[in-house]
Amino acid sequence: DLRHLPEAVVSTQSTGRLFACQRHAHVPQLHIREARPEDNDDLAPLFTQQNKVLSETYGDYFLAELIEAQDDNHKALVAEVGGLAIGFMCVSTEVDVELLNQCFELKPYTFLHKFKKKGDTADDQTSIASDSVVEEEVVEEVDEDLTREETLDLETSSVDRKAPSQTSVKSGAVEVVSSKGEVSAAESVRSVSIPPSHVSEQQSEVSEKPKEEEEETEEVEEAVVPEEPVDVGEPTAFCIQLFCIDERYEMRSIDFMAEAFKRFPDKDYCVLTIPHTISEFPLLQVFARCTPKPTSTLEQELYVFHRSALLQSITVRFGTEKDTAGISYITRKYKGKSAVLADYSQYLAALRDEDGTPLYGIVMECGGQIIGVAVIRAEMDTEYLRSHYGLEDFIYFTQHSPREHGHLFHCAVSATFTNFTKFFLRECLRLCELSCLYYNVYDDETLQDKPQSTVEALHHLVQIRPRRQIKYPVELLKGSPPATYNNVPIEGVLKTLPPFALFHINRKLTLEPKMVINSRIVVVGASDVSLSFLETLILCPHMHFNNLVLVSPEGLPLTAPSSLPSSLSYSPDYMKKISLATSCNIVTAKMTSINRAEQYVEVDDGHKVQYDYLVLCTGSQFQCSLPQTEEKKLSVSSPVSRDVSAVAKIPPVVPPPQATTLDSVSKAEGIVDWVNSHPGPVAVYGSSLTAYTTIQALLEAGVSDIVSIQPPTPVSCFNNPQILQIVETAMAEAGVQIKKDFVLSGLNSSEEGDLTGVELTPSQGAVETVPCSSLVTLQDKIIDKDTFGGINNSCLVFDGRLVIDTDCHTNDPVIYAAGPLTKYKRAFYCDEFTHNIYCSKEIGERLASIMLPIFDPSFPPLEEAELQKYELPRYVRPKQVYAKLPGGYHYLNVSKPQPLVDLQTAMMDPNYGRELITEDKDTGYFRLHLNQYHTVETITCLSKKEIELDNICQLYGLHQEYMNSLEERFDGGLITDFFQYFREPWSLILYHDRFAELREEIKELLTQPNNPGEESLSEKVCQLVDEDLAIEEKTKLALFKEYNDSLAKQSIENRLFSYLSYNKYHLPHYAGRNMA
Repeated sequence: DLRHLPEAVVSTQSTGRLFACQRHAHVPQLHIREARPEDNDDLAPLFTQQNKVLSETYGDYFLAELIEAQDDNHKALVAEVGGLAIGFMCVSTEVDVELLNQCFELKPYTFLHKFKKKGDTADDQTSIASDSVVEEEVVEEVDEDLTREETLDLETSSVDRKAPSQTSVKSGAVEVVSSKGEVSAAESVRSVSIPPSHVSEQQSEVSEKPKEEEEETEEVEEAVVPEEPVDVGEPTAFCIQLFCIDERYEMRSIDFMAEAFKRFPDKDYCVLTIPHTISEFPLLQVFARCTPKPTSTLEQELYVFHRSALLQSITVRFGTEKDTAGISYITRKYKGKSAVLADYSQYLAALRDEDGTPLYGIVMECGGQIIGVAVIRAEMDTEYLRSHYGLEDFIYFTQHSPREHGHLFHCAVSATFTNFTKFFLRECLRLCELSCLYYNVYDDETLQDKPQSTVEALHHLVQIRPRRQIKYPVELLKGSPPATYNNVPIEGVLKTLPPFALFHINRKLTLEPKMVINSRIVVVGASDVSLSFLETLILCPHMHFNNLVLVSPEGLPLTAPSSLPSSLSYSPDYMKKISLATSCNIVTAKMTSINRAEQYVEVDDGHKVQYDYLVLCTGSQFQCSLPQTEEKKLSVSSPVSRDVSAVAKIPPVVPPPQATTLDSVSKAEGIVDWVNSHPGPVAVYGSSLTAYTTIQALLEAGVSDIVSIQPPTPVSCFNNPQILQIVETAMAEAGVQIKKDFVLSGLNSSEEGDLTGVELTPSQGAVETVPCSSLVTLQDKIIDKDTFGGINNSCLVFDGRLVIDTDCHTNDPVIYAAGPLTKYKRAFYCDEFTHNIYCSKEIGERLASIMLPIFDPSFPPLEEAELQKYELPRYVRPKQVYAKLPGGYHYLNVSKPQPLVDLQTAMMDPNYGRELITEDKDTGYFRLHLNQYHTVETITCLSKKEIELDNICQLYGLHQEYMNSLEERFDGGLITDFFQYFREPWSLILYHDRFAELREEIKELLTQPNNPGEESLSEKVCQLVDEDLAIEEKTKLALFKEYNDSLAKQSIENRLFSYLSYNKYHLPHYAGRNMA
């Protein structure tokens, strides 16, 4: 270690000391030399330890034979430490460049070719390097074409801004951080699938160079670098054929690269391909990953390394006016180029935005050429970000001053130097004296106040989970005159902004590498289970998935038609806040078959989507239920013949054009227009909740002649006679004709084939005919026929539904399935316990937690990992549904996940508990079911006024004492309206997104004994409950006295006050420690 004295200090008695350790003194650079045959003895054990395939295939001396076979096109290198060979690399110039260009986007790397010179113009010569810079500092053999005149002639300078110091890094002396390896700015859109609005061209009000000159320059560059590798020179790439290194020295793998390029001085690129299932190892962290083309069938990932990335010095500094030309050059393919140049010009002119917000322009320079640029604004909405996103999972706001937060608006890095992107961000934070950076991703339709472009560094940032918000009774919190208090939360909490996905990085995260996963994970279906699964993967902060694919006929569900009920899991705003399209490739198509042998899914347009892991979450859909024999039905509730060809021989009942169903979101959105296109009465067949919401959508649109045909069902979709009566009364008042207990048995058509009516068979009596010009069938959801055919023909076990085990495995080890599509094996004897009765979001999260340990062995296993072989997993979250019903009623039901039982039958159970109901004509119907433990188990709301959905749903699972002694107040007649009761300010803490964590912490505190060796209060209560469920009053008083005298009471109070203090921005109206 070296001791450094502070500057301007002569005396050695200074209290401040600085110690430094140079890298080469701790981890010296590896000595790389040409391999010799005798190295086989040292290297063979390394290869055998990691993989025995080579030695078993080619013999024990395959390395010696490979080394002896070296020639001008094949070289072998060895890393040596202490006279012992500890690493080996074999490189070759035999590269199928044409195949790589067919399968990968290689335009940022000049298609791995040298371009032929067409003339002596500066533009032609400049484009030869293709974003590369002069390389005389790293290799002795420099290409004569890369001269100083061919690159941008820029002077190195800095701007005096609080005397910012420049930062230089020697690539040989700095540990290279993890890098996903992204392509240039123009190509990064493909790799992360960011909606086009983020890179849209923006008109600049700031003066730039003449528009004609800019257009002319871009035209020349476009002509020089074509879209396809035509009229190009010789290939300029070599490949790594074989690589192995002792794991103790793997972080120095980069030392091989300089020697490899010396062996091929005429080559500019080194390429390496690996299977998708192999995670990135340290050598790949300095390579750039190439984006595969959609039509690629190559079973490999391609990584590229340019010799310029070995340059010895890189400088990050504040930008100057002389850097404008270089910035214009590296952003020449940027669709947001005008926005970048406009903001950079504003920075040069005033160092502030037009509204006075501090502005920073940072450039990264190498060899006098600009290779990166970032434009950062000071973040002014930190309170909004803190209250609406889970930023406190990564930072403590009390440790970061308001001026240390910045917003990254633009960031572009040359494709050659993408491995320095994270270093660039780290230096941006240091130079700007910031500790945190943020980046917002908006959807296509959102207009941005401040135009921003796609950032190159998006994969280095972590995506932040949105937080559930409390619906505040603002008028109650303000207080009525003459009250002077105001308990309304701060503006940042109540502010409404367009929804966006938030990405974040801070000083700590710049030093933490991400685990890059290249495995191709294909998810079929855009159900809640699929969305939850994908959300869990992309929000995993230490992992980055490059190949997530969602296959769905209509892509992502970004709208919520009123004609469909909602599970409240993925509203349109929430979908915009997680922005799945940024991290997932969306295939808008329908799966028709699965090829398990070659591991691909075929879609209806004939394309093949290859996978390493396949997740089937298609769910079930409504089908056009026309009269047909039972043999033709593919019901999820009864076994289906495995012989699809036999089923196909049965003539299908082709529905007339006037009959439809809502089997997709687009049909649900267009149902009103479809009905209006068929004048006359419309018949809605079905007693499902969707049938009622569809009728309400038609009534709101002015459709009056509606017939509701309801087949007999053992339990109504509401499972509540009072709700059913209110809704049917509203339907009758709206003029809807109701036909109860009728089954659709036939269709009547005119001579032209148009629908004229339907035949209905009642439970008792004669067949009736109801005239109608259109029919909407919404009775039973079944598995789509194409989905069933794909599953069945691939020999996946299907028994009415796709059969899975407790870990969502099918009979194929790489195919998983979850949701209403599935059922458990018959060995469990639990046909009624399917995923259909559970919360879909919880199922998706559990499926993700099952698969994550495959990619990261350090990931914590499930708590249920030690379940017995035939023990079902336990799902605890409630089943939620919201719908708008006829009469304009808002309906909400939150219930325990369990098989459906008729309400009247369930209430006969002696352990049912009790129900608390308030009903008023103006406010509505509100029912709470408390179980025998006085915990909320069912919530049912029906009101013509809007319901605070997010608030009310949080009441599930709470003990009645949390709700201000609910039962005592209700029995005393103090509560006449639950809607109003749960809007009162005292209840807001119940709706806070961290309240469940507080409850768990309180439970933990109760398990701690007063003295070591004594029983805790929690253990005593559990023991009494085990002995006798009904605890005597005398025993209760003794327990209360013991609690009041225990340390647990003080600990709980301290924790509660700490909770209120930390979350005061959300809960300002609660008394603090000094006021209580």
